[in-house]
Amino acid sequence: MRQLIVLLISACLTFPAAASPDLVKKTKSAAPRYDYRDGDIVFQGNGGIQGDAVRAATGSDYTHCGLIFRQDGKLMVLEAVHPVRVSTLKNFIHRSLPGTFKAMRLKKPIDPAALAKGRSWAGRQVGVDYDLKFRWSDDQIYCSELVWKAYEKAGTKLCEPRPFRSYKLDAPIVRKLIEHRYGGMDKLPLDEPAVSPGDLAESKLLVEVPRLNSKK
Repeated sequence: MRQLIVLLISACLTFPAAASPDLVKKTKSAAPRYDYRDGDIVFQGNGGIQGDAVRAATGSDYTHCGLIFRQDGKLMVLEAVHPVRVSTLKNFIHRSLPGTFKAMRLKKPIDPAALAKGRSWAGRQVGVDYDLKFRWSDDQIYCSELVWKAYEKAGTKLCEPRPFRSYKLDAPIVRKLIEHRYGGMDKLPLDEPAVSPGDLAESKLLVEVPRLNSKK
């Protein structure tokens, strides 16, 4: 299975939960239908403690992301949950809060050989443990880190990593998560580099994937 993923593949820990009222009000429509390609990046917003904390810290509705690829003709997503795994795109969409699912891709295609290098690295991460502390090391990994590093291995830096201190850390839900995972705000490494799903979604190198049945 691992070898198959290596050949096929081009944060945030997911906590499936009921959608918060504010997000549900945004839209009750079905997720957009996209014209997918291998390597596309899919984003979503999740409920739960971590999803709420990531939203508060980043100011973005996107709290999780993954990489699209095809396996036996089916659309799949490589995502860092617990551990890094492969899910069906259908399952990924099902876990998205209403109005938060989006697919993006590079504006300019990259060299096939470079893309293959990124695919190979990404495939080898299957089974790696999820990083609850969002560190930049490779022994554990979180969702947006997985996506960022896969593209970095392919020679493309989607955005600049940011230190923890640049995020909004004062919100009660954020402080609660930090206390639980680090044992106190004073133990948080403020200069640790990080990349959030929202950071990736705002990359100037990315554009939304064309939608099917679109008049544009």
